[in-house]
Amino acid sequence: MNEDIMFSCTIIILVLVCCQAAYVRAQNGPIAQDEWADVIDHTSFDSLWHESVTRGKLRTDGCLSTAYARYRGALASAMPAAFLPRSRTAFWVNAYLACLLEVMHVRFGYRSTVWDSLWLRRDTFLIASQFLTLADMAREAHVVSGTVGIVACLPTGSSKGAPLPSFAATAKGVRRMLRDQLRRICRSERYVLFDPAGNVLQLSKFFEPLIERMLREASSVPEWVLPYVTDQLAAQMALKAKTMGVVISDGTETWRKARPP
Repeated sequence: MNEDIMFSCTIIILVLVCCQAAYVRAQNGPIAQDEWADVIDHTSFDSLWHESVTRGKLRTDGCLSTAYARYRGALASAMPAAFLPRSRTAFWVNAYLACLLEVMHVRFGYRSTVWDSLWLRRDTFLIASQFLTLADMAREAHVVSGTVGIVACLPTGSSKGAPLPSFAATAKGVRRMLRDQLRRICRSERYVLFDPAGNVLQLSKFFEPLIERMLREASSVPEWVLPYVTDQLAAQMALKAKTMGVVISDGTETWRKARPP
């Protein structure tokens, strides 16, 4: 009798465990074990994006193509939560870039995005079964990637923001993309300028909203920047990184000396 009761209890427990597992799968989808597996196929968007970026500017008519419509449909029904961090990071970067393409096409005629505080929050898109803004997608990319440096892959379309990446992201290439974008930024005097005489690091206003999160990732702002500058500049900065002053300004002073007669 006791054995029958124990057997019945065991069966009930197994059924409950199986039901719980089925419920979890229904909510989250199968968990991807391959860290190189992308959430969706980004090949068509990679080609579209690469063709749309011309000499650092974005041609936006690609969002009218059939390939773009198919890709947006795949973004809408995707389940990024079921995948590993690299795949999810690439997904959110590409979702942001794809929707930016559409926003810039729809808002064609804007002469400036600097004054428009709603530029990244005005439009919503169906992504991963949610209605999200560009700001929401950027936040997802930051959380999944674990570094504020991911903003280097998330341009705003403004010349004051991050430069446009040449290609879309993939699970295999997203870390390389992040590194290359940060190098483009930190090796340009438009964004980063070191004055060894005053021991001052001048950063463009692109970095202003990132400072607090940069300090959480490194002991100082100069040490956060250090891995991405040129070897020559890194050698100049390394010994003084902890005592270096930091100034936020978009202006770069240049001096012109007259040639001797």
